Amino acid sequence: MKIDKNSKRILIAAGGTGGHIIPALSIAGELRNKGVEILFVGNKNSMEERLAAKSGIPFRGINVQKFYRKFTFTHIKFPFKLLKSIADSKKIIDEFKPDAFLGTGGFVCGPVGYAAHLKKIPIFLQEQNSFPGATIRILGKYAEKIFLGNEGAKKYFKPVKVIYSGNPININAISEIKKIDFENLGLKKDSVKLFLLGGSQGSLVLNKTLFPIIDELLENGVEIIWQIGRYSFNEFYPKVKGKKGIYAFEFTDEIGKIYNSVDFILARSGALTLAELETKKLPSILVPLPSAAGNHQYFNAMELKKKKVAEIIEQKDLDPEVLKEAIFEMKKNYKKMEESFGESKHTEAAKLIANLILRRLK
Repeated sequence: MKIDKNSKRILIAAGGTGGHIIPALSIAGELRNKGVEILFVGNKNSMEERLAAKSGIPFRGINVQKFYRKFTFTHIKFPFKLLKSIADSKKIIDEFKPDAFLGTGGFVCGPVGYAAHLKKIPIFLQEQNSFPGATIRILGKYAEKIFLGNEGAKKYFKPVKVIYSGNPININAISEIKKIDFENLGLKKDSVKLFLLGGSQGSLVLNKTLFPIIDELLENGVEIIWQIGRYSFNEFYPKVKGKKGIYAFEFTDEIGKIYNSVDFILARSGALTLAELETKKLPSILVPLPSAAGNHQYFNAMELKKKKVAEIIEQKDLDPEVLKEAIFEMKKNYKKMEESFGESKHTEAAKLIANLILRRLK
């Protein structure tokens, strides 16, 4: 590994989900723009490896095992794999000689961050959710600064360490100014439009709840843009293909155009999704994923509800009739809710974090 002795070097670790990886890559991009050398560490053959390669960021893979909350026989191997991953991380640090470590969450972040602590490397963290993940909570006691995407997380850390920075988000989605071609997609220009945002994999629960009420929504002037997702695309798409008033698809790279084209959203409440909705000033009906660690999606959603820009339906209460009533209520109120949005911190979050890290290093 060739090292430029004149430039700052920052080691970054994140993994598991796009919610951890995208902020890491966004901050990495800002740091590289300022001449910083970046090395991204994650699990081998992982999403973070693919996305880092796509961004042109050097990557080193280690083998980290997730610690599952329910007992499995894989737990027997956990202590040995953890010690090995810490040792591998120390070797990477010895080779790369970073000036700082940045972690944005995911279990792979833990051993790399702890190795940085053992090597006396300054540690910076970014937490996306209102309820911090276990890795960030553990590493937080060693961190110089913890950048928060959600103010609700402040109470879990020493006040002197935290900065409310907002969440680094996909700027390409936010900076888009065009809309989708309504006519070509079987939609009206002047209708009220609901977007079911299920992510790349989709939400089977949301899909199953929406499907029985589609005709009634269309009859009452609500058109539907529906990201079905990979897992249930073959189940639902044939049933709505060619239906006027519905634009359904598996996944899209034109999320920015869709944000510009809809009036309100039905979604889960992952931190980055909510950061994008807040930035685009889109009211939402949120159904938090109950299995999310620490029920953090519920706490994320509550932050938007407190701002009067979202309504929450807990999954245990969700059925087609409840969803239909929530959509009709949102149809009446979404314009008023739009007025409750303030200025979003998320668009400048990556730049702010990069600047503050470099200032601390000086």
